[in-house]
Amino acid sequence: MKTVLAIAACGPRLELALGTSPDVTGVVALAGQTPRSELVMAAVDLLLRGAGIDREALDGVVASRGPGSFTGVRVALATAQGIAAALALPAHGFSSLLAQAARADAPECLAVQPARRGFAYAQEFSRAGGRLAATGEPSILPVEALAGAKLPVVAPVGFPLPPGTPLAAAPRSTAEALLVLLAAEPHPDPATLAPIYMEPPATTPPTGAPPPWPPSPKVS
Repeated sequence: MKTVLAIAACGPRLELALGTSPDVTGVVALAGQTPRSELVMAAVDLLLRGAGIDREALDGVVASRGPGSFTGVRVALATAQGIAAALALPAHGFSSLLAQAARADAPECLAVQPARRGFAYAQEFSRAGGRLAATGEPSILPVEALAGAKLPVVAPVGFPLPPGTPLAAAPRSTAEALLVLLAAEPHPDPATLAPIYMEPPATTPPTGAPPPWPPSPKVS
C-alpha cells in the first residue's frame, strides 16, 4: 500500500499520520477539550491537503482499537470503518498497547495506556527477529506502580507518569507506529476494526424493554 492513513485516538490526544513506513508524509496531533468526533475528519482533510492528494488517493487505513479512552476507541474505529467502506480500502486495527510498544526500538518494554483515574492498562512486549510480540497478558495497574517497573515504559504523549518511572526512548508518534505495524502485516483484515475493552464503560446502557408510554390525559 502506497498511501496509508493512520488514526490513533485511545490516548490523551488525537493523532493521525499519512504515509507508509519508513516514509511519513505528515502527522497531526490534537489535544484539548473539543470532542475528537468533531476534529478527526478535519484532521484527515488537513493531512490530505498538506500532501496535495484527494481521499481517493488513499490505499489503506489503520486505527488503534483499544484499550484506552472509550470515546477515543469509538472515534478511531468508526472513522476508519467509514473511510474504508466509502473508498473500498483495505483496513486493519491494532491494539493500542502494541502501538505504544511499536513507538520504541527497545528489545523489551512495558507499554501503557490511560485507564480509569489513577490506573493504567499495561502489557509487556519484546522484539525477536525484528518483530514485536507480547510476553504477557494485558493488566490494569495503579499508575504509581509504574515507578517500580522492571522494564522501560512507553506511554502516550500527555500521560503523566510518576517520578522515577524508567522510560524507553520513543522516536515515533503513536500514529506513525501504526504505519510501521501495518507495513509488517501481510494480510490486512477489516474485521480487526473492533474495539478492545478491558473494563465496562462508566455508564451501562439500559437493558430490557422500555416502560410503556403513559396514556395522554388529552382526548384526541
